[in-house]
Amino acid sequence: MRVGNSYDLHNLKAGTGFPLGGIFIPCQYQVEAVSDGDILLHTISEAIIGALGLGDLGDWFDETNENIDSQIILKQALTLMTNQNYQIVNLDATIILDEPKLKEYKSAIKMNLKQLLQLEDENINIKATTTEKNFNKIIQSYTTLLLVKKDNY
Repeated sequence: MRVGNSYDLHNLKAGTGFPLGGIFIPCQYQVEAVSDGDILLHTISEAIIGALGLGDLGDWFDETNENIDSQIILKQALTLMTNQNYQIVNLDATIILDEPKLKEYKSAIKMNLKQLLQLEDENINIKATTTEKNFNKIIQSYTTLLLVKKDNY
């Protein structure tokens, strides 16, 4: 068994929305990022890479990967995982964002992650909370996940 954990934070700026867990969230913000800014897919990808002992996202992707689709980043992390004969058992993620409220999007995000990660509903947990307006121009994400060898599961 291997445990991975990741944290990411990005500034928000005026915009028309942003991707989160592969789902577009329409709102008055966009994420300031080199990639498409899908902070949840970033932390999931980095948690996988970390659990495998392969460093962090910066070791695999750099600033020359401007506007890269975060699903490509996730696919690379999943390929590394598969190549080492691991699979995800479960993941728990927390997204911290004051606006927009994510309650109405959590189900769609979870369904998309279910497809991307080939997991069952009960093995994915998505939580959303706020900073109570202390940091209203940032978005943060934490992800923790458990990997096991396919032969042992």
